[in-house]
Amino acid sequence: MAPTDIEGMEKSEELGEDGVEDMIVLNDLKEGSILWNLCLRYNQQMIYTYTGSILVAVNPYTMFDIYGLNMVKKYEGQVLGTLPPHLFAIGSSAYGKMIKDNQNQVIVISGESGAGKTESTKLLMQYLAAVNRARNNIVTEQILEATPLLEAFGNAKTIRNDNSSRFGKYVEVYFKK
Repeated sequence: MAPTDIEGMEKSEELGEDGVEDMIVLNDLKEGSILWNLCLRYNQQMIYTYTGSILVAVNPYTMFDIYGLNMVKKYEGQVLGTLPPHLFAIGSSAYGKMIKDNQNQVIVISGESGAGKTESTKLLMQYLAAVNRARNNIVTEQILEATPLLEAFGNAKTIRNDNSSRFGKYVEVYFKK
């Protein structure tokens, strides 16, 4: 869908042709500018955009090849904002702060039905499993492998999603030193 086809969007010269990676730099952060920026980026298959330390994801309803081990290595240990917006950047930031400051971290994933919350959670857990250097990483792998089975008991087909979660999720992950 072309950006001009969507009502309520406002073209902004400060976005340029490609949009901006971090919307915090916009002089006028209002709904129309946000939508226009997200649409510009989405049309270039850039589904992630920052607003400060918040990651905005637009579900492409298809899996992109941007979640492999090479991306884990690229984002591992990097400061948030030094690389293009990505789910792994959020994981790296939280994991890094947890290790460095020895403090618990929280990542909130929210959105409406079909927004990609379940996929984002799984990808984030895969990232954390990959960067975790603990000896007992086999338990983490077992948890990741069990997730699809557990989801099967509470999912249903909806208009937006063939495998929609019918329940809220709360995931707590513990790491040993």
